[in-house]
Amino acid sequence: MPNDGSRWGGGSTGTCSRRRAPWLSAACRRAADIAVRALVPSASPPTVLEIGCGTGSLALEMSPFAGHIHAMDVSSEMIRIASQKKQVQGATNVTFRQGTLDGRAPVEPEHFDSAWAYSILHLVPDRRRTLKTIFDLLKPGGSFISSNVCLGSTWVPYGAIITVLRWFGKAPVVHVYDRETILREMREVGFVEIEEREVGAGGMVALVVTKKPG
Repeated sequence: MPNDGSRWGGGSTGTCSRRRAPWLSAACRRAADIAVRALVPSASPPTVLEIGCGTGSLALEMSPFAGHIHAMDVSSEMIRIASQKKQVQGATNVTFRQGTLDGRAPVEPEHFDSAWAYSILHLVPDRRRTLKTIFDLLKPGGSFISSNVCLGSTWVPYGAIITVLRWFGKAPVVHVYDRETILREMREVGFVEIEEREVGAGGMVALVVTKKPG
């Protein structure tokens, strides 16, 4: 999910305008370019799932390259802002809805060609379950791209800092993990060809591209 203030820490087939969304940072643009390349092998207009979409910046940026993007966020306010952006851009192939993957999956298994989870996995209550749900929702060969805030990959005691901030109502529940942990968990649920990509977002951020076996 792009760094648009909505989160703590961190071949065209579409039907909308191709103009670049003005709200994306340079790092988010590089992440979007990686997502585009992950969609290229698809033989038909790809269907995409984005969890933790925030104010919709990435989904709207990517809409010219997808058949349809289903973007979801736990916050009704984020979805309201995303819907306003959608109207301004004129995108017709993006659906925003409030929700999470904590409960029943929104669609049947093997529905999506690609899934995105940008700066959100450190906030979900059960990361392993979320990864498994994403894996199940992808078609064979489908790609999964995630931007992971790896607070455990630094000497700074973020766990203690976040605990204090939570006492004062200044931070949500944040799960601290490192690169090795998230890469291992992806392998354990079945993802293959796991690669890290550099997007210039800092040492604590791991942009991971992987796929479901085809």
